[in-house]
Amino acid sequence: MLFGQEETHIRKKKEIQGGIAPKSVVISSTGIVAAQNMMYRHSVTVYTEEGNLMHKIKDDVNLNQFGYKNYQNELVKGAPVEGAFTSDGKFLWVSNYAMEGRDFENKGCDDCVGKTYDPGFLYKINMTSGAIENVIEVGSVPKHLAISTNDSLMIVANWVSSDVSVIDLTIEKEIKRIHVGPHPRGVAINSDASIAYIAIMGSSKVAVLHLNQDYSLTYINNIGKAPRSLALGPADSLLYISLNSESKVVKYDIFSGARQECITAAGPRSMTLSPDGLFIYVVNYFDDQFTKIETSSMRIAASMSTSAKPIGICANWNKGEIWVACYSGKIEVFRDFKLVPALGENWLAYGLSLIPKSDSSDRTEIGTDIDTSIERNGFNRTGIDTLDNRLVESIKLDGKSNHPLNPILRQREQKPESCDYYIIIGAFSVSENAASKKQELIKSGYEASVINGKYNYVSITCTSTPEAAETEKSRIQASNPEWKSAWILKI
Repeated sequence: MLFGQEETHIRKKKEIQGGIAPKSVVISSTGIVAAQNMMYRHSVTVYTEEGNLMHKIKDDVNLNQFGYKNYQNELVKGAPVEGAFTSDGKFLWVSNYAMEGRDFENKGCDDCVGKTYDPGFLYKINMTSGAIENVIEVGSVPKHLAISTNDSLMIVANWVSSDVSVIDLTIEKEIKRIHVGPHPRGVAINSDASIAYIAIMGSSKVAVLHLNQDYSLTYINNIGKAPRSLALGPADSLLYISLNSESKVVKYDIFSGARQECITAAGPRSMTLSPDGLFIYVVNYFDDQFTKIETSSMRIAASMSTSAKPIGICANWNKGEIWVACYSGKIEVFRDFKLVPALGENWLAYGLSLIPKSDSSDRTEIGTDIDTSIERNGFNRTGIDTLDNRLVESIKLDGKSNHPLNPILRQREQKPESCDYYIIIGAFSVSENAASKKQELIKSGYEASVINGKYNYVSITCTSTPEAAETEKSRIQASNPEWKSAWILKI
């Protein structure tokens, strides 16, 4: 069953097959894609962004030779479940559902709960050589894993032992194991690595692990049945949760507690959020499709049929491609023609359109996408045309400029004598990170400030009346995709 009209702006581009049964699929910052093929194929397959096979990595290792002397000096097999790339794309960390060998006689299972089952292991894979360079022992049946943006920490959800492993990636060792509740699954880490969110799939809760506060735990309760996958919005204020048992995706405001829901097809599982936070894509395992959701309204923008058992999803945003892992034995690649490619060093300004250096033939298509993006963010084309020269000047060809619309459209009212309503674009548990963000905004011409409270709130501007605050908030949200979740704090 399809929810919403199947849209023509998304087309299937290619299929990848060949002895795979992907449980998940992830993409690196360099465009390399890895599929974890679990116990049915005992492999990780790695592809170029064009879909060509780079490596097929077997999951057998000798744990003894990696320093785990309590295991036999012989090969054992793993079962790759999920993967996470380091920020530079040079290494892939992979979790293994269970190990097979003489030392492993009490394997966990999907319905098992407890700490007496065999431990699991993570693999560190070199993307240049395809070699497994290190292994780390964790809890029983590790599944989802997430790496902080600064590559200092990795959080691993251990399904059967009901805990999470905190890995210090500077020494590549587990430094803490924390009980969170039965069947932890999805993990998301905020931008300053102070908080990790963990979906507790055997409940209706999301655990909040305070990484900078003695690893204390709190919970977001009554989020819905069987929360599975998590994604954090660009400003760390919105949390997206797929509810596997309710066929919903929830948008939850971390600071206000407000929520919106989108009803999807059956069995929403893995998700991927666009960098601008405007769209989230989720695979629907039982109805053989994926859903594109517009995050502002939480309404379905498109539903696309896939092969049987779509279970993993990632995206190459620079190419507007959505990669879907189907457990039935293939990866399917779709092109979303309404996605605006990310600005970077491979892009040139061309009037009000942006074209890749390598291919000017896409000029019309991509120019249309840019126009659509501008209109979606609340600006009409005519108004932008009058600022054409300033727009071109604002785009630096080294890819290091701010968002191209930002220098033009951030004209704001003079700061009033009395500031009672602050427009917040970020909240940090570490005061130094808030101060750094404030300085960054001031250098860009904003009258930023930090308000201390439960968190260190970074304000981009302030007003004296609630009406002016609402106007300012809308303008700030529209001026930069990273501030889509800006909100008002009354002092």
